[in-house]
Amino acid sequence: MTTRTDTIVSGDIRTRAEIRKVFGGSGQGGICSSVEKRSVNLYSDPTVGEVNGYYDGWLAEEDELGPIFEYTGAGKSGNQTFAGAAGSGNRAILRHAEQDRTLRVFTQVGFMPNSGTKTHEYIGEFTLDALEPYVWRRVHGEDRKERNVIVFRLRPDGEFQKSSKNLIPAATETTWELVPFEVVTTANLHTDPATTGALEGPSKRRKKASSLRKAAANAATSGTFVASEKFNKKMSLRSSAAAYIAVRHEAELTSTYMAYLKAVGRKTGAFQIKVKGLTSTLKTDLYDATEHVLYEAKGSSAREEVRMALGQILDYSRYVRTEDHPEPPKRVILLPAKPDLDMFDLCESYGVEIVYRSENGSFIGESVPLE
Repeated sequence: MTTRTDTIVSGDIRTRAEIRKVFGGSGQGGICSSVEKRSVNLYSDPTVGEVNGYYDGWLAEEDELGPIFEYTGAGKSGNQTFAGAAGSGNRAILRHAEQDRTLRVFTQVGFMPNSGTKTHEYIGEFTLDALEPYVWRRVHGEDRKERNVIVFRLRPDGEFQKSSKNLIPAATETTWELVPFEVVTTANLHTDPATTGALEGPSKRRKKASSLRKAAANAATSGTFVASEKFNKKMSLRSSAAAYIAVRHEAELTSTYMAYLKAVGRKTGAFQIKVKGLTSTLKTDLYDATEHVLYEAKGSSAREEVRMALGQILDYSRYVRTEDHPEPPKRVILLPAKPDLDMFDLCESYGVEIVYRSENGSFIGESVPLE
């Protein structure tokens, strides 16, 4: 029996040379674009990723839209970026839909007999998640230095291979750390990171709060990402228009309030949380490090959104601690408009405050600092 090399389907195992014949791309590197084949080939190698502080693979926990494959961007040392030559591969992933290229994921699985040539399993075709295409994550690299990496959130587009060998390992303990954070959606890429002021970060992950030191800001693309008609059409298959608009509003609301906090001298950041037994990484929306206030933002003030925010902030606040603030944080839900009156009573009964934006654009709530 012979193996056809002129076609590759999910589950097939091929060498990179064989993959290049079908899908193009270069002979080395993790992100390989091909203009001729209209493809962006993503190679994941656990032996490389793990020593650089990250894991690529499937999350064991699926959401309402289905499975997610996390793929870490290019750059083995220092902060990853979308800018310049160093960010070219990351830009290729981000712009794959507007450039009419298909994302294809391959994982390294072994070697050819009696050879050092690696073999790769074809996982399938993917698109970026419509609502949250990527997240910034703080990791510890091979040299144990902290750095910011781009973790792309990929959704399968057609048939795909999902097996236990490609699952991201579950956390062995619950850890949390204060990190730089940036709000991201497909429609709104911000030039200013949500970490502001002289925010300090932990020297290492701990189960208890860690000491603080200065953390570097994320490098990101400048300007606003404008999604093409083709991009929006493709992404709309995976999310409703209402959800898409709500996420855009949430990003804008969070950024506006973060800018207000910055203007009055507050230091802001976010918390990155790993829960024992889970493969996913939780993240908070916005944290006022000066006054120890945790914010959970929503793009809509509808009842169901307030209830969701309440559950999230009660969950996340269990882990928000620092050496300067070992006590539980003040918990605030940030909304774009005034919600139903009984939502104030509901949140107050759980020790949670509501801050909302008025019709004139100002913010109203006890936790809003004075200018």
